[in-house]
Amino acid sequence: MMLTCKEVTTLVASGEIDDASATQHALARLHLLLCGDCRRYVEELRSLRLTARDLLHSELDTARLAVLERRIIELSQSADR
Repeated sequence: MMLTCKEVTTLVASGEIDDASATQHALARLHLLLCGDCRRYVEELRSLRLTARDLLHSELDTARLAVLERRIIELSQSADR
């Protein structure tokens, strides 16, 4: 039984993938191998999490915020291609 895109993205976005059963985890990994859209979504989430973490752990100066903003825009534009 293959997981749907909605099931996989929900598992990943909610963080439940870490607590999923071995079978569900394997099915999600298989889906990600086969589905480029879900792989892109997971990569975008990872990039957003890293960017948010960088923002939270850095001083909130305007130069750093501008760099992070450009990074988010570039990532979203590359995902649209």
